[in-house]
Amino acid sequence: MNQVKGNSPFAGRTNLLIVIMLLAIAALGCLGPGTNDSSCEGTVSVNGRTYEGKAKDEEQAGLNACNKFCLAEDDRAKAMVRDWLASEAAKEFERKFKRKPTNEDAVIEDKAILDHVTRNCAARCKAEANKGRHTLSTNCH
Repeated sequence: MNQVKGNSPFAGRTNLLIVIMLLAIAALGCLGPGTNDSSCEGTVSVNGRTYEGKAKDEEQAGLNACNKFCLAEDDRAKAMVRDWLASEAAKEFERKFKRKPTNEDAVIEDKAILDHVTRNCAARCKAEANKGRHTLSTNCH
């Protein structure tokens, strides 16, 4: 059996070659596609206003744009958020985070608002898109 001994001229070259290969693999991994390279954008347009959402896939990007559309255009969602922002829960949020809560905070903090916006309104927004009231477009790059 032939074995390369530690003092063989090939031992140093073999180790160097292994180190170079590992560094090359690591460098190529860092240069590979990142999350931004495969991001998708969704846009809902209505009456000259646009609402944008981003995600890794086209379906979710459209839904995220619809979520923003719902917060701004859906009367029930607006009323639910307005009520939450005037609630004790919003005051507690402000004390805890030392800032006034936003509409998005209301959605995250209140399950009923979250359910209405994401399950009802956004699904309806997506289903009714491009049928007259508003348009929804998505683009992945």
